[in-house]
Formats: sequence, structure tokens, C-alpha cells
Amino acid sequence: MGLLVRLAARQLGITPRYAVEVRRSLRVPMPDGIDLRTDVYAPRGLPRSPTVLIRSPYGRRPFGLSMAAPFATQGYHVVLQSCRGTAGSGGVFDPHHDERDDGLATLEWIKAQPFFDGSIVTYGLSYLGYTQWAIAQAGGPEVRAMAMQVTISDFSRMTYAGDSLLLETSLSWTQLVTWMKSTRGRLRLMAQMLLRRPALSAAQWRSLPLATLDEVATGERVSFWRDWMEHDSSADPWWQPMNFHRTIPEVRRPIHLVAGWHDLFTPWSLRDFVALRRAGAPVHITIGAWRHTDAGIARAGMQEALDWFAHHLGQQRSARTETVKLFLMGADEWRDYDQWPPKQSAPATWYLQPGAGLAREPAPDSQPDRYRYDPADPTPSLGGPAMTPPRPFAVDNRALEARSDVLCFTSAPLAGDLDVIGVPSADLVVSSSVASADFFVRLCDVDPSGVSRNVCDGLQRIAIREDGAPQTVHVDLWPTAYRFRRGHRLRVQISSGAFPRWARNLGTGERLGTGAAMRVAEQSIHHSPASRSALTLPVCPPPSS
Repeated sequence: MGLLVRLAARQLGITPRYAVEVRRSLRVPMPDGIDLRTDVYAPRGLPRSPTVLIRSPYGRRPFGLSMAAPFATQGYHVVLQSCRGTAGSGGVFDPHHDERDDGLATLEWIKAQPFFDGSIVTYGLSYLGYTQWAIAQAGGPEVRAMAMQVTISDFSRMTYAGDSLLLETSLSWTQLVTWMKSTRGRLRLMAQMLLRRPALSAAQWRSLPLATLDEVATGERVSFWRDWMEHDSSADPWWQPMNFHRTIPEVRRPIHLVAGWHDLFTPWSLRDFVALRRAGAPVHITIGAWRHTDAGIARAGMQEALDWFAHHLGQQRSARTETVKLFLMGADEWRDYDQWPPKQSAPATWYLQPGAGLAREPAPDSQPDRYRYDPADPTPSLGGPAMTPPRPFAVDNRALEARSDVLCFTSAPLAGDLDVIGVPSADLVVSSSVASADFFVRLCDVDPSGVSRNVCDGLQRIAIREDGAPQTVHVDLWPTAYRFRRGHRLRVQISSGAFPRWARNLGTGERLGTGAAMRVAEQSIHHSPASRSALTLPVCPPPSS
């Protein structure tokens, strides 16, 4: 194992200082009597040192070499634990419900161990980050610092983004954690990954009602999926005990975050960052041009966590002073700022025009643009954030833009470079023939050859006024840091879906999980002096200006 540990550490850009010893499958008791299986990685010859806690629902082996052992080579004792109901741990895995109590009980167990020297830090990405949020408020003074990557404090916000359902992500994850319970399921996941196959076939994604899609995806009824379909809004009180964003005002411990512009969780990672700043907690964030499973996240996460921990354990000073480090795509450069969004960013409004134009001045009197959305032939998702298997984020959108259910509004060529850093948004004046409608907005970069590549996007579901009168829908797009080059053009796409990334809006206003009937929607986008449909971009000047 020694050679593998050294290789793993070097892949992460760190030099091993200690050999590593491992005790496997220890039983850590919980207050309700069940045991959680736990591995302890120790630096050889160092009986006591700070402890890194990592808690995972995906088994321990995948994170032994990639996380636990590298930390141990740097002089940390590492407690790597399988969450309740996973990888040999007792109980039933009920996502998000038990992480606070189990995490706090594990902290008490660590404090009673002979290797405990008085200091604990925590680490992990995605759900492993959520297990840290679960104890961030109540973890006690022994927890000196935390380091979380591509994660979120309130998973309901990700599940029901834009008051719709992020179907592809939530169902793929349901399949993942369900199949991981058995050898046969793990083999199916491995084959799916190697062959780069999606979780479901095109026909399976269209199955209705959504409440029974768990059986299509996994071959069995999954209780937590049924719960999600029943409690189909982040505003449902059912989600509150699992919502740790609400506890951030009470968090004071140092937290380091890593996010990716192409990641699933970025809007909410930044929301958590802003809340921590408001609460007065020491917090830094690094945001790169990464997707959820990119190797760059692991490398940046490990290197910056080691610096963060060393600083907050009193072992070294931190060289980094700015709280926000971000990668400006299109310029291929890193920038440092002292807040998010940068105080230098200022809103610039671009108005939709008749004749498919996009300009800085409001549109003249004009008739609305119309399109027909048929949920039986939904507008497909193309590129954008995804969980697994990995797919390109930015792709040529011209085939999508050629569909009759997609409207495009394009600017004149830019006279100079345009840096957009922040959260773009759209305010559309719309009307519809159905009871409920989705509006998907995508910002694209059109190069001089005409290739249109997606930069960021967002979707919002709304109830339509009974009288059919125009109404305004606000759509927040994914946060971004992107340079549109001189001579390129801005393009705004508008449609009523991105399937299967988001669930289809069936047009009837029925409940998310039980709806099965479909209605074709006639959609109108209004643009005139009285109905100003517009895109707002946070434009940031270069540092030298």
C-alpha cells in the first residue's frame, strides 16, 4: 500500500512526510445502538496529532487513497466513516436525515481516542461536504476548521431548483446510492461508467408519473425518492430538519469552500459563502472551471485544505488574503476579490428586440415572439452541469437553436472584451395558454464563425394567471466568470424546458410526482416599451481600470 499512497499523494500535488498505517472496520457506536463502520488512517510514528473527519455514503475504499491516506502522510490521523446504512454500517440510509446526530456522536467518539490531541478538522466533497454542514453549527470548539468542495447546505434547493425538479441529477443519484448496496448493482454502475451510458434510456426518462420513476431507474421502490415526490418543494416543512443553511447565522468556525462554474451546486455554494460572510465566519472560496467530478477539484481541495487547516491549527500563516479566488473563463486567468459578487461588478441590461435582436436600449412597439412547447416532444438539454457520466459542459448549440420551440436573441458584435462576473438574470414578460409553464434562459457566446456555445443558464417554473394577461418571470442563471471577446456576440436562448436535466412541465398544474396528463403550451415572449423583457449581466472591469 505504501507505493499507492505515495502515488496518490503526488497526484494531488503533495509530498508524503509519513508512512501510513490503517485500522479497518472499527465499530463506532451511535446513541440508538447501531454501529457505524470506520477506518482510521494514522501517520506511522506519530501517536497523537490533529484528526481529520470524513463521512461518506459511498463506501470507504474510494476515499482511502484519494483523501484519507494523503492527509495521513501529512501528519493527521484520519477517521473515515461510512454513513448509516451504507458499506457495512448499521441502520437504514435515509439521505440527509441522520447526518447531524451521527456526526456529533462520532465527534464524541474521536475525543475519547488515544490519538486525539484536542483538534478536529473536517473534509470532503458533495454529500461528504453536506455531512460537514450537518455539524457545522453544533460541532463544538474542538472542530477547528472545515474544508468542503462542490457541496450545499440544503439539498432541497438543488433538488427543486427553479421550483421545478432537477430530474437528471436527482434520479441518477437515487440510482447510484441504491445500486451501491449490492454487488450486482455495483457491477452495473461500473459498466455504466466505463461505457459512459446515462442512468436511463431516452424512453425511460419519459416515464410518468415521476413518483414511480424510482422503479424504472433501480428496479425497486426507493422510499426517499417517494418522499421527495410527496414533499415537492423546498418550502415544505418536511425539509427543514435537513436544511443547514438556516443554521449558518450561528456558525463561527473557519470554513473553506471549493466550487466549479460547471458544477451542479454552484448557485447554492455561493449562497452559503455569502451567508457565512454575513455571519462573520472566517471563510474563503475557490471557484474554477470545473465540473462535479473533475480532478482539478480534488487537487485544489486537498492543497488548499492543507493550508487552511495548518493556518487555523496555528501551524503556519496563510499567504492568501483575498476571500474569493476565481477563474475567469475566456481569459484563462485567476482573479482575487474580497467579496462575492465582486463589488466592482455593475449591472448592464440588454433588451430583447423584435427580429431576434438583443440591444442596450428597450425594444420599440412590437408584437410578441411565440413558440409552441409540447411536453410529449420536450426541448432537450444540451451541455450544462451534469453529475455522471461526465459530458462536455460548453457545446455547439446551433442544432438546439434551430428547433421551433427555441427562441434566440443575438447582439451585434462586441466592440471590446466584456467580463461578466456574478449572477446573470433575466426578467421576461410572458403569457401562456396553460396553467403552469417553465421558462429556460441560456446565455451563449457566439464566435465570429457563428458557433454558439453555452456559458450559463437557468429555469423557472411559474403558475400562469387565470386571465391570461402578460406577467413577469424572473430567472436567475448559473453564476459565472466569463470573458466575451471583442467581435463575439451575446445570444439569449429562451425555451420552456431542458429535458431530462429538468423535469418536463406537463402544462396542467398537477403535482410534480403524480401528474401524467399533458397539455401543449402556446408561449409568448413580449418585448415593447411597456413589456421590457431583458437580460441583466454583472459586468466587471479589468483590475487595472
